[in-house]
Amino acid sequence: MFTREQLSSLETPCFIFDAKELESNFLDFSAALKRSWGEHARVGYSVKTNPFPWILDEAKACGCMAEVVSDEEYHLAVERGFSPKEIIFNGPVKGREWFRHAVLNGSIVNIDSQREIRWLKELSSEGHTSLRVGIRANIDLERFCPGQTIGGSEPGRFGFCYEDGGLGDAIESIRAIPGVTLCGLHMHVTTFGRLASTYRVLASHAAKIINDFSMTDDLAYIDMGGGFYGGGRRNEGKYEEYAEAIADELSSIDRSRVALYVEPGGAVVCTPGFYVGRVVDAKDVRGVRFVVSEFSRLNIDHEMKKTSYPYVLYTSSDRRMSEQELCGFTCMESDRMCILKDEPELCEGDIVLIRFAGAYSMSFTPGFFIEDAPAVYSFRNGSFELLRPSFSKHPS
Repeated sequence: MFTREQLSSLETPCFIFDAKELESNFLDFSAALKRSWGEHARVGYSVKTNPFPWILDEAKACGCMAEVVSDEEYHLAVERGFSPKEIIFNGPVKGREWFRHAVLNGSIVNIDSQREIRWLKELSSEGHTSLRVGIRANIDLERFCPGQTIGGSEPGRFGFCYEDGGLGDAIESIRAIPGVTLCGLHMHVTTFGRLASTYRVLASHAAKIINDFSMTDDLAYIDMGGGFYGGGRRNEGKYEEYAEAIADELSSIDRSRVALYVEPGGAVVCTPGFYVGRVVDAKDVRGVRFVVSEFSRLNIDHEMKKTSYPYVLYTSSDRRMSEQELCGFTCMESDRMCILKDEPELCEGDIVLIRFAGAYSMSFTPGFFIEDAPAVYSFRNGSFELLRPSFSKHPS
């Protein structure tokens, strides 16, 4: 953990990324996959989780692919040096031109909409051959894992439904297009518990789909998606649990020629990230102590659902207070982060550090209240490097 002296030298508010832990997370997940599956297993970093260019550079240096869900993310991955064959292109909002580019240049493209099937037909009609794509399956996971899916009893909106025949129809349509080979299966579903047992269910359905639709001969990869949990010392063994559960259920797959992809985001980038800011003011209103900080709840809790955060306080105060309400900088009453119970009294200039702030926090950071995005630092070998300064104008 950092000392107050170290943090006092930084431009705040800011995000800090522990470069060594980020690297370890990427490499550890990759190693766990290879132990269970073999050499044809790779991590595809979920760019949407945090598209900061330095993180993409770190992912690439660790041998990861880039998983993207928009034209902008695809372009960013290319700019950071990923070749098309190192990019997984997912989601229902792919643009036509980037879709064409991705398919024609060998990206892993998982079909998620009817218009993408139409675009494949257009490519075929133009004379293009040897076009290879995958397809995203939509299964009724809630039936097998009650209480785990985000939508509950409501059907998920991504991919093609296995149960109602939509997946079979889409597979038939793709196979009917001259020059197109269906060579991949995508199984992403986000869950609440992020349990290894859930991925066991997903993998068992992948095996069933592969068998039901005779996909074995053309199969080049199985993509189990993201939504994993892990990273850092307290989560040791999590990556192995996922890898073993998936590999067990796909034991019939020829791993000498079929690749396994996973798309972790928070599972690799959450724990190395910290959010740091100073206390701006503290005052009492009708018996309530409000502590105003440089933070904003919007930056690390965009859905306004959290009631607590893993924090570290840097203060020299010896006086403890039963309750202090830590608030953000915006002029929104809802910008109240959490209640600090039985902690030292915070005063102007004290520093608060929020742990596990690497996932989504920066990608959701708003420009609200005409405030610039926080600075970003990396921490490596005991030293900070400023990766992105904040920008502020001072009166001359």
